[in-house]
Amino acid sequence: MKIAIAKDEAFNFMYRANVDAMKECGDVCFFSPLTDPELPVCDLLYLPGGYPELFTEALAKNTSMKESIRQYAEKNGAIFAECGGMMYLTRSIEINGEAYPMCNVLPFKCTMENAHLHLGYRIIPLNKNSLKGHEFHYSEIEESVQAPAVQTTQNQLSAKGLPVATSIYHSKNVIAGYTHWYWAECGFEAFLAQLKSCIKDA
Repeated sequence: MKIAIAKDEAFNFMYRANVDAMKECGDVCFFSPLTDPELPVCDLLYLPGGYPELFTEALAKNTSMKESIRQYAEKNGAIFAECGGMMYLTRSIEINGEAYPMCNVLPFKCTMENAHLHLGYRIIPLNKNSLKGHEFHYSEIEESVQAPAVQTTQNQLSAKGLPVATSIYHSKNVIAGYTHWYWAECGFEAFLAQLKSCIKDA
């Protein structure tokens, strides 16, 4: 399996242990959504967290990269995106009343207006183990656009075991959400299979 990982000034929040776990199940290469012209040939695209809101203009101007990712998603390419990576997949990121067009893979708008901190550990309980991660972001996803092709799942708990409103979005072969997950202990393929099962059963 060939795994392409976004890594540059805009996308750089990833656990090294997670990347090492990915290297155990495939050939990993890195690319830059900011400066590279198109997506590398891959079987899986990983868009980690970061600060795309600080690089909206540059990301918006790299139209060939955005179109490459959109076409990859349209052809049922596998994409796993976390936080900033998910923001990049939306229709646009809005800052100070200006909308910067992104990949338009997820038909939502991401906004930094009235920004406030969302912070905490996140858990999806399973029979034997639990999927664990954390949430840290100021942006919001506006789901006002009718998107029947996008499945929204809310089955995450806080560290105190209380339900949270954090969503996981599933469309075609795309899985995205705000949570930064940790899969080094179980391996990436096992983690992804468990996450897909949680989405399916929700």
